[in-house]
Amino acid sequence: MNGATASDKGLLRPQEAVHFIDLRRYRETGLLGQYVERYWSVHWDLPEGASYESVVIPHPCVNLSFMPVIGAELHGPGIAVSRHPLTGRGRVFGVKFRPGGFTAFSGVAGAALADWSAGAATVFGPEADELNAIVMSGGDIDAIQVVSRFLAERVPERPDPRYGRVLAVVRAMLEDRSITRVDEVAARFAMSPKTLQRLFQDFLGLGPKTLIQRYRLHDAADRLAEDPQADLARLAAELGWSDHAHFTHDFKNLIGYPPSEYAAQCATAGRELVMAHR
Repeated sequence: MNGATASDKGLLRPQEAVHFIDLRRYRETGLLGQYVERYWSVHWDLPEGASYESVVIPHPCVNLSFMPVIGAELHGPGIAVSRHPLTGRGRVFGVKFRPGGFTAFSGVAGAALADWSAGAATVFGPEADELNAIVMSGGDIDAIQVVSRFLAERVPERPDPRYGRVLAVVRAMLEDRSITRVDEVAARFAMSPKTLQRLFQDFLGLGPKTLIQRYRLHDAADRLAEDPQADLARLAAELGWSDHAHFTHDFKNLIGYPPSEYAAQCATAGRELVMAHR
């Protein structure tokens, strides 16, 4: 049950981002691996007066994040890109639950999770605030140890048996780009589209169509960052869109501008970074 259910994609203009932030990922391989995909942290140290906005196509997961001043927070799967303006020096440490993993772990209804944010204490009690202070006082490895111990003490005795099915479906969507329709997924797992829809709403708060599209958009943004000159019509076809127009519509609807503009941003950022390092 501990295989990947989320990719490392989603950070927009990644070649630019690495010059401003240090994003670290740590896989959870122990008992918590059935619920937790990984731990992550973002470190930054910007010159005085400088700023950077990190923009992310969200994964269909709940994140538990630990931050100075703000404290420990829970964030449900976003329905639009998330923007994180950064200045000065700082660090955020987080836990990415698997798709559906937070509901299976905590019992919080998945139907309420889309674009949901709340203080971690609302689910885990005041101990979450005490945990935040400990996490912020040490490094990432120390944070992993104390957070994993905190969560391991709260693992449910009887997990919902439907959760394993959720993970199996999510893995198929993540790994197989030939899947482009909900009825294809439902047929593969011997259930009706309505049953699949209900399963996803119960655990993720997002429909299966959203996940299929989200993973393809992760791929599209990643491919355009690597090759801003890529033929958009060909890319759309390779990733399963019926035509260039539908690809452009879906990309713009989530990210806010068309893929051609994103490709241009990546190309410009690439040229500027080359010039800056000459």
